[in-house]
Amino acid sequence: MRAALVTPATLLHDVQPYSDYHLILTHRVIFDHRYQKFYRERSKAGDFILLDNSAAEKNGRSVPLKDVVLAAVLTKPNVVFLPDFMFDSHRTLEELENVFMSPHIRFMRRVLPETKIAAVVQGASVADWMMCFGVLNSLEGIDVLGIPMLTTQLFGSRWKALEAIKKRVKKKCHLLGCWKTAPLNEVEIESQYSFVTGVDTTKVVRLAVEGKGLDRWLEVSHNKAFIDTEHNHVDKELLRANCEGFVKLCGGG
Repeated sequence: MRAALVTPATLLHDVQPYSDYHLILTHRVIFDHRYQKFYRERSKAGDFILLDNSAAEKNGRSVPLKDVVLAAVLTKPNVVFLPDFMFDSHRTLEELENVFMSPHIRFMRRVLPETKIAAVVQGASVADWMMCFGVLNSLEGIDVLGIPMLTTQLFGSRWKALEAIKKRVKKKCHLLGCWKTAPLNEVEIESQYSFVTGVDTTKVVRLAVEGKGLDRWLEVSHNKAFIDTEHNHVDKELLRANCEGFVKLCGGG
């Protein structure tokens, strides 16, 4: 399993050496030229890039599809996450129907024919989540499944959701974020599932900014604006140790 170290623009060059697997945010690509330029260059260099729809950063609702497509054209990612709604399987599936009929998605597929399409599995209960998984797992046109950190609230641990789908899953999965109360060792458990390609998190960098190591994984402050804020003062040695330690735990960069 590979590690995407989600990072504010001011620290991108400091974190880049530790992984060539990245999850990038649509709203940052559009509104931050430094961020856009950095990942456009990483794409050209051959790094693996997943473009996220910024739902977690926008109070549970994705940015408009036209913005996702614009960010994709600007950065040429390997994978694009389509819009979703947190905990709402029906709105997520309904939105996907609209997306596939949209001229925006047809344009993106014509301009970026090699880019894979990802959808996020959502639900308000275990049964609801499993229903959504079943639909997306079989849906033609979806190449990758996103398993969000909020799945932890439904199953108790996200790895239990992975266990529940392991005999049925037909597509590669990316793990979106790390839930605030989930212990670090659960990341290692998640890495054992062969259909999981990677996981992303801001926590590794956030801890370093707060002067904390991975041993204080559960002590990171809640800060939804972290990725949108300038961070110019960080212990580079601590940042290195956190990044290298997390990548090693995941089993790859």
